Amino acid sequence: MTETETRKRFLINTAYIVVLTILYYLFMRYAFWMAFPFLFSLFIAMILQRPIRFLTSKTKLKKSIASVICVLGLLLVAFGVISLIGVKIVSEIRGLFNSLAEYVKDFPAFLAKTEAGLLDFVRFLPGGLETSAANSIRDLFERLKSNEGFALDFSTLSASMGGVWSTAKAIPEFVVAIIISIVACFFMTADYDTLTGFIKRQLPANKMEAVASTKKITMSAMGKLGKSYALLMLLTFVEMVVGLNILRMVGLYKSSFLLATAVIVAVVDIVPILGTGSILIPWAIYSLISGSTGFGIGLIVLYVFIYIVRQMAEPKLVADNLDLPPILALMGMYIGAKLFGFIGLFLLPLTLMFLKILNKEGAVHLWKTRSDEDDTAEAEAQTTDNKPEKDSVKPAKSTKSNKS
Repeated sequence: MTETETRKRFLINTAYIVVLTILYYLFMRYAFWMAFPFLFSLFIAMILQRPIRFLTSKTKLKKSIASVICVLGLLLVAFGVISLIGVKIVSEIRGLFNSLAEYVKDFPAFLAKTEAGLLDFVRFLPGGLETSAANSIRDLFERLKSNEGFALDFSTLSASMGGVWSTAKAIPEFVVAIIISIVACFFMTADYDTLTGFIKRQLPANKMEAVASTKKITMSAMGKLGKSYALLMLLTFVEMVVGLNILRMVGLYKSSFLLATAVIVAVVDIVPILGTGSILIPWAIYSLISGSTGFGIGLIVLYVFIYIVRQMAEPKLVADNLDLPPILALMGMYIGAKLFGFIGLFLLPLTLMFLKILNKEGAVHLWKTRSDEDDTAEAEAQTTDNKPEKDSVKPAKSTKSNKS
């Protein structure tokens, strides 16, 4: 390939990636929530195809009837889980937030106590350093107690109430989206073959294999990811329940919101970068400063135990090809949140993860992997081995002896 052809190919590939990136941004920014009910129903339809095929083969039912039965069964299971577990957890979460509101009322006293503790702590410093550190501490806590810090005023309260009102206004739209998603699940599941057949007819034959491979890889990765992180969430939830129950039995934990706390910690633990430490460590520090030393030490021990178990279990539960480097996950979360809001916090890292999987499996070719380098090195080695070896020793020329 000549240098001109190489540059032309690079420009075409770059333009292709830029166009896809712009389309992804426009979709996520303006069309994601409009398309979400139908994307969700398509995902459910893809999941239910195997149970539907099994049901039709065993009972000889029509596919439309089997689709309705499977969707209804899935809805009943989801409703049952929400009814049995969700009501209790929601009730506890509501009580937990009411309890947190009481802590907020005591926050000025907590600041005063923390300031006094820090001033006592810096007394061992030499005279000049102690004075400088004490002045810095007093200045910091004065700003925290003033309107520049955490003090609430009417503007803050108005902003909070405005956010609550905006959320309340969005509830009808959310209910409508749920209803549309449920109805779309029935239609999408029953007409799945018709829909996929239409899509296949629009694609050239040489593209169908790539599309089928991409679908297979994506579904496999999503299945592995969902199963792995569901097990990790369950493991963290059980550890939190057992740990808080032990602290309650020894008289250190007196709150009644144990399940809600365990659920919140388990959910936050799955969020990239954050983990259980984002809740347990500040909670432990607050407990130590506020005088609950035993409970604070118990939370630290619980955090260390959860962290060690997770480090041992995660490599076995989550395959290596589902992981993102921490810096890339952090960049995805930050950029996603800036561009698309709260949903981008999760969707952009998830998109990067699937691009990594598809690139590794060869469905797309966005960057070179180690396997590509190994294949290139192996091909070069084979090319070198297949070259004809030059004779290092030339045959001697026959010379005619002169007869004397």
